[in-house]
Amino acid sequence: MSVPRKKSVTAKDIANACGISQATVSYVINNKEGKKISEATRKMVLETARKLNYVPNSTARSMRTSRAMSIGVISGRNNLSIGFSHVLRGVKDFLDSAGYSITLLNDDAETKDQHEYVRYYRSSRVDGLLFLFYEMEDSTMKMLQEEKIPFFLVDESGVWCSPDQEHTLLEDGISQAVSLCRKKEFRRLCFFSMQRGEALFSRKWGLFSRTLEREYPEAELTRCIFQAEGASVQDLCRQFREAIDSKPFDAIITPNPRVGWMAQCVILEKQFSIPFPVRHICLAASGMFSLIYPTVTCLDMPLEEMGEYAARQIVRVLSGLPIEEHFFGCVLKEGVSTL
Repeated sequence: MSVPRKKSVTAKDIANACGISQATVSYVINNKEGKKISEATRKMVLETARKLNYVPNSTARSMRTSRAMSIGVISGRNNLSIGFSHVLRGVKDFLDSAGYSITLLNDDAETKDQHEYVRYYRSSRVDGLLFLFYEMEDSTMKMLQEEKIPFFLVDESGVWCSPDQEHTLLEDGISQAVSLCRKKEFRRLCFFSMQRGEALFSRKWGLFSRTLEREYPEAELTRCIFQAEGASVQDLCRQFREAIDSKPFDAIITPNPRVGWMAQCVILEKQFSIPFPVRHICLAASGMFSLIYPTVTCLDMPLEEMGEYAARQIVRVLSGLPIEEHFFGCVLKEGVSTL
């Protein structure tokens, strides 16, 4: 028995229902720039499309535009964080409205030019790339630029596509963290860093150490480096415990939710009391730290808005339009861990 083909709602159906031209419907649905369409007409088209259950035909559009009509999303090892899900929601909402799909990719490769995301772009299976909370080295970013691959990176530094870009968003949050340490008189600080094999990469370490030297020179900063290659959670927690027991610290600084969560467990194991025996600041944006108790001092960022902005910019780049400038705010949200 053959399966009957489903009848799709077309832009012509929407135009007939609204009493306007099909071209106008196309301009609205495809979010065309520079077309003089009233807000009332735009709302009428979008509402009619919703009522008729209109879904853009990505295959037909791909044939018209010679594009894949898909954006590759790469998350590295951070796709389980709450922050990632918020950013992805913003990305998806905009790409859906623009008629693009999402292709989830990974970064496993023997050499940097053999990454799955590079192969997908070279084979025209994606039109561009969005890296979400991905620890990208400058060399990787330069490779993407040399390959002329459209991309944006969304992380706690903001939304960017150049190694020369100023990372004002993260700098603002780190400055607030240093101010908190000075205000609370946390002088003996320890920064936790993770190393995988030979790779030791932490933009946050550089920013934090420079900001501390500039704004709170009386503080003593130690960097503890932990081997993460092949290490289990139990192994890492043991390393954290040994570091905390080796020297009396007033506060530890962690760079991401995963490290922050494990460090918090070790602190609570050491002595479950408030105030904590060792204070804790996580230089990451994660709703997880507001849900647990005792809550952890961390960064608060408009993650969904950042995802929507990144998606909009890559679609603009693909359309030959300039990148829009936008500033995102960052606030250090104090929790019980620094009382």
